Amino acid sequence: MEIIYYDSKYLDSLNELLNLSFQLTKVGQISPQDIELIAVIEDKVVGYLVLNRLVDCVRGVKYFYVHYVCTHPDFRNQHIATKMFERVFLICKEQKIAYLELTSNPTRIVAHHLYRKLGFKVRETVVFRKEIL
Repeated sequence: MEIIYYDSKYLDSLNELLNLSFQLTKVGQISPQDIELIAVIEDKVVGYLVLNRLVDCVRGVKYFYVHYVCTHPDFRNQHIATKMFERVFLICKEQKIAYLELTSNPTRIVAHHLYRKLGFKVRETVVFRKEIL
């Protein structure tokens, strides 16, 4: 397995994974300061996550907001997400990122176990969203 930066040659395979995981397809590009990682086995995308680079302007530190963490159902329990996050942690150290933040659907119990195992802490908060478009 390789963990690499996303390349558009993997779009079809990535969209298969995104459809299985979230019933979504990728239609756009990320901003140049953001990062997409994919886990690839034999040219098949088996893991994905997006890092949005943000700045906490009050504390004056950079952080990543993590989106779309998923692993292909046929490749679960092979530590793919763990290995992807290990790569994320290295990127954070290289780029002096102060912290990672993510939200997760309450039904994703297995993902929550992984996040806790990796050292994430649950914040007491409620996420609000207002759809504009």
